[in-house]
Amino acid sequence: MKYFIFILFSGFYASAEHREHGAHKHGAAELSIAFEGATGQIDFGVPSESIYGFEYVPKKDGDKKKQRDGLNSVEKNISIMIQFDPSLHCVLSKEKIEVEQHKGENHANVDAEFKVVCEKSPVGTNVTFNIQQIFPKIKDVKVKIIADDLQKSFDANKSGAVLELKK
Repeated sequence: MKYFIFILFSGFYASAEHREHGAHKHGAAELSIAFEGATGQIDFGVPSESIYGFEYVPKKDGDKKKQRDGLNSVEKNISIMIQFDPSLHCVLSKEKIEVEQHKGENHANVDAEFKVVCEKSPVGTNVTFNIQQIFPKIKDVKVKIIADDLQKSFDANKSGAVLELKK
């Protein structure tokens, strides 16, 4: 599946810089969703400041707890942040959530990947985004979705934003 997604998104992102090499903008996030039939992958990338309040490597116990709580919140709330049509009966499961610390800088990104398994393809349904409900510091969410032969770009800049997965 990862190879499939790489192939799809390498063409989809041809004109855009990859997140790790692009600008680091507080309050902004990137969300990529790719489906092949009823099975999908979600990649969510955001500066760590928007998730747990800072970007330095935590040394104090209080900061370590804030980081841990923020990362746990991503995992616990992903199905609220991204809501597929209930008729699809989608199940989301964490593949990884990690902090990427930029060397020599006080910048860090959270990169989270989730697997999605639904009873059928999401094409023809809606996806609702509630990212700001969980993480209010995130104001600008650039969404890219590929589902079968459908490709969409979308700005989910407020909770309750709905994207129709229709041609």
